[in-house]
Amino acid sequence: MVKTTLKNFIYKSTRYEFWPWYVIYLPLLPVYFFGVLRTRRLLYFTAANPSIDMGGFFGERKNEILNLIPNCHKAISVHITMPMSADELNDALLENNLDFPLVVKPNVGERGDGVCILYSIQELLAYSYTDYIIQEYIDYPVELGVLFYKYPNDIGGRVSSLTRKEFLTVKGNGVCTVEQLLAGSGRSKIYLPMVRQEFQDSLQHVPLKGEKFVVHKIGNHSKGTRFINANAHITDELNATFSEISNQVDGVYFGRYDLKVPSLEHLKRGDNIKIFELNGVSSEPGIMYDQPNVFKAYSILAHHWLALVDISNQNIRNGVRTTPLRQFFSKVLHHFYAKPTF
Repeated sequence: MVKTTLKNFIYKSTRYEFWPWYVIYLPLLPVYFFGVLRTRRLLYFTAANPSIDMGGFFGERKNEILNLIPNCHKAISVHITMPMSADELNDALLENNLDFPLVVKPNVGERGDGVCILYSIQELLAYSYTDYIIQEYIDYPVELGVLFYKYPNDIGGRVSSLTRKEFLTVKGNGVCTVEQLLAGSGRSKIYLPMVRQEFQDSLQHVPLKGEKFVVHKIGNHSKGTRFINANAHITDELNATFSEISNQVDGVYFGRYDLKVPSLEHLKRGDNIKIFELNGVSSEPGIMYDQPNVFKAYSILAHHWLALVDISNQNIRNGVRTTPLRQFFSKVLHHFYAKPTF
């Protein structure tokens, strides 16, 4: 056990995608202070997306952001506040043409916490959060993170990070179990404790030879998903598609659309796009995790922070107010130190 833990520690220490967030972000503090000098506002970034609380820095409510997305591109979503009976939940599902399996996530949450796929009303009733979102499960083969930004004084913008998400998967050999296959992979074995906790029934399954068995179907790094740089697929057509979508999302100028599509060609055409989440100024360009070295990742992140400075500065000049310091720190204390609602 100690030997395995040590190997995992060494593996994670030598790959920046597993570094703590502060190791990634602290070297970029000069960019933040440049923004303070440029805008003369400590919390300038909270003005980037006037329609999202604090610009989407943290603690934003998913249902409020989902309401901004045009229905033609949005996954069917229902906001639930408990307590509700089984009959009331069933009625809510019927009214919105929803059926199991369903994706469920906390209305306020980050980094995949509490996100899961449920298969019955009993599992839904047992879900531990009292304020959450139910969404249709979209069985499209391609999941992407599309970071898009535009300057408030411009008509169109650009896709700056196109990230393809590869779920935690093992390739069968007809002999080994899922648990053995995960344990035999340098990256996948890091997620073995999480799989043992959440997918105990899958561990002893023996995939056929050559079969790709998806262990976790939630596209989040904390769930084992690998982020793959797909920027080679960014075209003028794709920029035009997301400029059109974003022009319908009032008051949001910097954010990452998490979505599913049947193929990348569908994405470029704006056809059959199913957006299930939109994140604000705290959005990471997912391509930073698929670079040859950490310095390239720093460069990509710095580019996006500088764009955020310019966007915020334009909005401030246009009369958008930043979040007051007292309100900001009050929300920090409540979000990170208050007891969560379970």
